[in-house]
Amino acid sequence: MARKSNINKLLQAASSSNSITANESSSELPNKPSSSNPAIDLAMGANQKRARSIKEPILQLEHDQVVLFKYHDRHESAIDTDKFQQIKRSITTEGQHFPGIVRKTDRTLKDGRAVYELIVGRIRFEASRDVGVFKAFLKELSDAEAVRVMLSENEDRQDITPFERWLSILPLVEDGILTNNEIADLIGWDKGNLSRSLKAKKFYDECNLSNYLLDVSKVKLHQLIEVASLYDKDPLSVQNAIDLISEKYSSKKDNLFLKAIVSHLSEQEKPKTEKIFLDGSKVIIKKVGNNVSISFDGLPKKDALNEVISTLETIGALK
Repeated sequence: MARKSNINKLLQAASSSNSITANESSSELPNKPSSSNPAIDLAMGANQKRARSIKEPILQLEHDQVVLFKYHDRHESAIDTDKFQQIKRSITTEGQHFPGIVRKTDRTLKDGRAVYELIVGRIRFEASRDVGVFKAFLKELSDAEAVRVMLSENEDRQDITPFERWLSILPLVEDGILTNNEIADLIGWDKGNLSRSLKAKKFYDECNLSNYLLDVSKVKLHQLIEVASLYDKDPLSVQNAIDLISEKYSSKKDNLFLKAIVSHLSEQEKPKTEKIFLDGSKVIIKKVGNNVSISFDGLPKKDALNEVISTLETIGALK
């Protein structure tokens, strides 16, 4: 509750410094029930008393006036889902009931119209394209404040998967916008789990997994972390598995791709034993992962060792 109260204070402070410009339309907020999230309350108009007292401006923006927040937390694959289509139909037929949140940039279009950065409401923004107008509250926010509002607004949303959330927080960590503890508190993650998940970034980047994990709604973050852990122990084997699966099973994408990697590596880890009876010797060859052992019961003749080499090739024990 303390975290949400802080977000509400941030928004109230930002609201008190906003002014209505000539091309902004002021509107009373609709009478909607309050949510448990203050950022959502702001966008949905739950706090009517405050809105009436400060004349909260709602901008009527054309879509070419809006650019995405550089730390936006919506992956492109989330824009074409059944839920998105449902929201689009609703906005097209009934209008946009819940404004987004934008901040003004220092850019203008050729015709002099101001350009705004979208902080909250990516789905509503895309869904309102056919209508031609996007409604949004104007806020003055720093990068850190904007990130806090965005993460708070989306924390209770069920349609943002852990993997999509993970992708969105990577640049925040890289750029030092918020500390790991702040991020964990805002998104409601255990700090230890957040730290473990961030270690998977090296694997994700070095193996170019963005080429295979295309639909964020189908990727399981825990599966990515599992494969990343295997990569830390044996990067060559994991890379070989990726190359093999991408070549032979190109239809496997998203979490099926990660599952195929784990399955392949598990198969490789299974012990393989071959027995060869040579003239004067019994040979036992064992392969477990990348480890191979060869034992001789008796001394073989030199010209019989070619069969040992052939067996090593058969069980994949030679490069």
